[in-house]
Amino acid sequence: MYRSKIGPRERIHFVGIGGIGMSGLAQVMKDMGFNVQGSDVTNNKNVDRCKKIGIKVFAKQRKENIKNSTIIVRSSAIKDNNPEIKSAKNKKLTILKRAEMLANVVSLKKNIVITGSHGKTTSTSLISKILHEAKLDPTIVNGGVINSINNNARFGKGDWAVLEADESDGSFLNLPINYSVITNIDKEHIDYYKNFKNLKKSFLKFINKTPAVGKAFLCIDDKVIKKLIPKIKNKNFLTYGFSEKANFRIFNAIYKKNYSDFDLRISIKGFKNTIIKKIRLNLIGRYNVLNSVSAIAVGLHIGIKINIIKNSLKKFTGIQRRLTKVHERNNKEFFDDYASSY
Repeated sequence: MYRSKIGPRERIHFVGIGGIGMSGLAQVMKDMGFNVQGSDVTNNKNVDRCKKIGIKVFAKQRKENIKNSTIIVRSSAIKDNNPEIKSAKNKKLTILKRAEMLANVVSLKKNIVITGSHGKTTSTSLISKILHEAKLDPTIVNGGVINSINNNARFGKGDWAVLEADESDGSFLNLPINYSVITNIDKEHIDYYKNFKNLKKSFLKFINKTPAVGKAFLCIDDKVIKKLIPKIKNKNFLTYGFSEKANFRIFNAIYKKNYSDFDLRISIKGFKNTIIKKIRLNLIGRYNVLNSVSAIAVGLHIGIKINIIKNSLKKFTGIQRRLTKVHERNNKEFFDDYASSY
């Protein structure tokens, strides 16, 4: 039987394919049937994962690499004087930022977009796990390697896509949204935004993109988000946190060495004053509990049963380099934590 392909006449070249976000998008597009290649000056596990599924990766960045390419995707780390970018501009090829290409790829999916200064990789992974356990077969593009799939990305055949959105260059505003999570807002990426005020405006614009049939889930414990809430034009949002004012309020939290337990009170239409008890999260710490509640809120809102959600959190095996225990000696534990979180 003849199998049609998407964009068979397009050759899409990723400049800086070794980045965690770039490699994930490249893999998803390859699995979707796109003709994908890329280049990077460093060889790492992200590059290896691309090569494993048949993506050609050039070890050096030269103008010859894009000879037959029709579309260029550039990492935010790539400068304008890069030889491949310069050649693409001379050839008048279409050059897209990663988020712009991602927006094109997931335009026909129902998208759950997770952003914020910290915690977005963990939140994305938890939501992905819940949808996977609910057999919704989501497409996933994440900023960290999820242990259960040993990758940071996968192409799912279901209707949903779970996407980590990078706010560093403002390109997260390009993504189509159905549901979104904003974990927190910190004074980061001021080199791009020029000042903190502009960064906050960008997040406010992101929140206001929420469609009438969607929902934004905001962490009300974050002081900056709390101050932004009165400025939101589209009131189509719900809050989560330890605060008594949260729609999804955490209480009775207990933190153990290898897991966290907590109860959750829900105060929204259809769940008014519902209490979910004895939720166990296979992660440690207060902020991971917050991340898990954003995932619970999304899961319940799209109709996933609470027993599936609770089981997903209990079975969750974590993300590489996110509070990953690597060694224990003399009753002292050592963790690898790549993220600049909390």
